[in-house]
Amino acid sequence: MNRNRKTRKEKIRSENRRKDSQTFQVKEEWLKTGTNKEKMVVLSDEPENKYLRLDLTKTFLLSMLVLALELAFWQYLSRH
Repeated sequence: MNRNRKTRKEKIRSENRRKDSQTFQVKEEWLKTGTNKEKMVVLSDEPENKYLRLDLTKTFLLSMLVLALELAFWQYLSRH
């Protein structure tokens, strides 16, 4: 069988890959931080509290329903 020979370009590419894999270089753009950006302050308004209250109410009602069903099922099984 014939052996596949590497071209000069392939040899250069593989040599560059080997060099890159041996040393890790940190790019300067990675070191820059975005501290100059202004931060937005969000004030809690009434609508956010409204949705939170609705979610908590639904969660409470559903958990009470599950507890009631579980107790009813337990009572039914304990009698039979």
